[in-house]
Amino acid sequence: MPRSQSTTLDIETIHTLLSSETVRAVLESLRTVDRTTPTELSRRFASSEYSYGTADAGPTTRQSITVALVHNHLPRLDAHDVVDYCHQDGVVTPGANFDDLESFLERLEHRE
Repeated sequence: MPRSQSTTLDIETIHTLLSSETVRAVLESLRTVDRTTPTELSRRFASSEYSYGTADAGPTTRQSITVALVHNHLPRLDAHDVVDYCHQDGVVTPGANFDDLESFLERLEHRE
C-alpha cells in the first residue's frame, strides 16, 4: 500500500482510524511494547476485554483476528505512517505519526 505524502495526519483521518476498536487496541499494545507481531496482537486481543473476547478465544478466533490485522488494519496504519509494518518479517513498530494518534487515544481514555 502506498505511503501517505503528508507528514502529519489530518483530523478526519485520525477520527476514521480511531473509530476502529481494533486500531485502538493495536495502538494500546504499542504503547506498552516497542515491537510486536500480528500473531502476538491476535493472542492479546482474543484473550482481552475487546469485542473479540468471546467464549471461544481459541485458534479460529485468533486466526480471524490475525487475518484482519494483516490484510486490513496494519496495512492501513502503515500507509498513514502510524505503524511501520513489514509483512515479510511480520514486525510491527510505532511509526512516525504514532504520537499523533496516541495523544487522541489518551483523551479518549480520560473520557471513559
